[in-house]
Amino acid sequence: MTEVLTTELPHGSTSRLRRDLGETLVEVVLTVVIMAVAVTALVSALASSTASATAHRSNVVGDTVMRNYAEAVKDGAAECTPGAPLSPSFLPPEYYGIASDPAVLVCPAVDETLLVHLTVTRPRGSEDHLDIRVRTP
Repeated sequence: MTEVLTTELPHGSTSRLRRDLGETLVEVVLTVVIMAVAVTALVSALASSTASATAHRSNVVGDTVMRNYAEAVKDGAAECTPGAPLSPSFLPPEYYGIASDPAVLVCPAVDETLLVHLTVTRPRGSEDHLDIRVRTP
């Protein structure tokens, strides 16, 4: 059992010593506010890192799709004859789009190259661009 120490004050009133009073309402409220700010900062940091990881993953997948399509175009050119249609066999992942300029690819003559502008559209609408030169071996 805790013993309460008292002191005599002038005019005959008594008061408990400070160490036995516990925390005041102001101290408790201040502690709750500090804890709320700390928890808010932690949750905000977690949300920010999650959004950053998602954006980075989308960038990496978009870059991989673009490079794989460029390789498919070059592989298709290796097997075609000049003037024949060039149709790369590549299927982008779901929610990713791929386009080329010119839209209809034709194998270039042996002594020429074909400039192809590739565009990959990511799920949220951002785009990557790559220019490649295709030649027939």
